[in-house]
Amino acid sequence: MENIYNKIMDERLVKTKLDNGLNVYIFPKKDYVKQYAMLSVNFGSNDIEFIDVKNGRKRNMPLGIAHFLEHQLFEDKEKSIFDKFADLGASANAYTNFDSTNYLFSSSSNFEDSLINLIEFVQDPYFSEENVKKEQGIIVQEIKMYQDNPYWKSYFNLLSALYSKHPVKNDIAGTEESVMSITPEDLYICYYNFYLPSNMDLILIGDLEPQKIINLIKENQAKKHFPHFKNPVRIIEEEPSAVAKKLVEEKMNISRPMVQIAFKDPVTGEEPVEIIKKEYIVNLLLDIVFGRSSKNYNQLLEQGIIDNSFSSTYHKKPDYAYVHLHGESNRPDLMRGKIKDKLVDIDHDEIRDNFERIKRKYQGSYIRLFNNFNHLAAEFINYRRLGIDIFDLALIIDNITLPELLSYSDKIFNKDLMVESIIINED
Repeated sequence: MENIYNKIMDERLVKTKLDNGLNVYIFPKKDYVKQYAMLSVNFGSNDIEFIDVKNGRKRNMPLGIAHFLEHQLFEDKEKSIFDKFADLGASANAYTNFDSTNYLFSSSSNFEDSLINLIEFVQDPYFSEENVKKEQGIIVQEIKMYQDNPYWKSYFNLLSALYSKHPVKNDIAGTEESVMSITPEDLYICYYNFYLPSNMDLILIGDLEPQKIINLIKENQAKKHFPHFKNPVRIIEEEPSAVAKKLVEEKMNISRPMVQIAFKDPVTGEEPVEIIKKEYIVNLLLDIVFGRSSKNYNQLLEQGIIDNSFSSTYHKKPDYAYVHLHGESNRPDLMRGKIKDKLVDIDHDEIRDNFERIKRKYQGSYIRLFNNFNHLAAEFINYRRLGIDIFDLALIIDNITLPELLSYSDKIFNKDLMVESIIINED
């Protein structure tokens, strides 16, 4: 067990790695009533092609299988998993994203019982033909619901325009066809490849006694046998630098047009610290140019070209990255033109004038992160899997310089790598 204390943040992290490879991280929060736990599996919707750890065979799984597996683990032969948590006074949930599946609960009492409940249901799979068939119907309805959501529809249209090969272009839930093709055997193959303790992280936050909690987890895990396989080798096809399409337009029954714009960043292979630093730099830049306190945002808002649905962010992962701007507008063509004009010819004086102020904003957000348990757990996992200590983020932010922002402002918004996804009313 390792104790890490950060004097600047006055925060403590206790971490240990169990014999079976499970990583346990505890943030003790003295006198906090709320307790939080997240068991994160390093398996997301992008992980559809991999080398099977058991036999070395190449596997190509149906789209949406990580999300399907998450749903299936909540199927208990005796009683609803959610009811089991509710009986303990805990609230449970789960979600799947592009690169992980996360099972979590929050509580103010009976934490240890809820923790064992969390571990037990995730580590006790049961996939039957009957349950799979039932779940297929549920998820197909979920997919149809999302297809009727203008934001969701236009977002994945945007990703499929950005990427021709990378699986991030695919809907996390899959397609109706892919979901209907999933079998119990597929689920077991994915489970025994990815749901190994060595491919999981357990994050616990609250007024907890670390040694007592770790002993409880060790005792639970010692009763179980896990195959000692290496973690699976993921296969990601090489993505071309160019975008797949420049424009995707679609008609739906909506009240206001939806506009989404993205700039593909084809640069990959950076070191972890550079990945995180670049993510902060570009998001700082976007905040200066199009954040809620920016001149551009407020001018476009006053002119009725955008509304408060408008947002911008930069998504950066080791194998893909893109700038994303989106919002609703009654004047979509004008909105598209104004955004492109502002980004292709950024005012350097505006960056200079606002750099220190926006940087302080990000430093403040980092401090507040430690009091938002679900956000802390999610961010901690993102950085840990890159090999970055969350306590190092403050230094990464502090080391961002004005010349770095000015440099990226001239190269990240490449018109040749820009795509647009538009949804207008079908009338």
